[in-house]
Amino acid sequence: MIDSPKLRARARFRPPLWATLLTAALLAAMVALGFWQLGRAEQKQQMLADFEAAVERAPEGLDEPAPPADSAPAHVRVEGRYLGGGQLLLDNQIRDGLPGVRVWTPLRRDSGEIILVDRGWVAAPSRERLPDNLAVGSEQRRVSGLWRPLPEAGLSLGNSLCQQPEAPQRVQYPTVEEIACRFDGPLADGLLLLDPEASDGFQRQWRPDHLDPKVHWGYALQWFGFAVALLVIFFVVNRKAE
Repeated sequence: MIDSPKLRARARFRPPLWATLLTAALLAAMVALGFWQLGRAEQKQQMLADFEAAVERAPEGLDEPAPPADSAPAHVRVEGRYLGGGQLLLDNQIRDGLPGVRVWTPLRRDSGEIILVDRGWVAAPSRERLPDNLAVGSEQRRVSGLWRPLPEAGLSLGNSLCQQPEAPQRVQYPTVEEIACRFDGPLADGLLLLDPEASDGFQRQWRPDHLDPKVHWGYALQWFGFAVALLVIFFVVNRKAE
């Protein structure tokens, strides 16, 4: 009978069935999560490319009535008059460590339809005091920007916006249905992010930093690394166990 070190090493590797099944399940899950993260990175890369392409395109006239905004950004232009009295201030917007608000100003088109225009971020001095520089002229104008859905929060506590429709009011991620009662015309389902070079705006940086695909590439690398480490541990532990 031939007794070689290679045969003895092969004979010592006999992991129990439960360990093999558990390792296989964990390995499959880790690999699947790695590929899922790669898929998310690809999705966000495409979304970022769509955003940048929209910014580069010349603005086109927004239909009347305006179509509901969807995930694909559109660079559009709108004509109308700002309604300075019923502005909304999206609360709890931090920039460079400073608390502030995003200023949403309604613009009434000639048809009577209301378009919410996000004029950008401005610092808020305190919870009890609104920013001082919200006023905007009511002359007829043409504005352009990105037509986007209203931002959503993971948890919304609701908003009461109908009691004082003419006064500026802080809000927490309101829905179109919550806002509509403030105006005597139809409210378009979307938000116009005012172009950075447009007048009567505040600080504007619309590039969606949360779409950076590098984060997902890092997560994918971690999951694939965990899978490799699991295989190494499985073989090493079960060789030593005999």
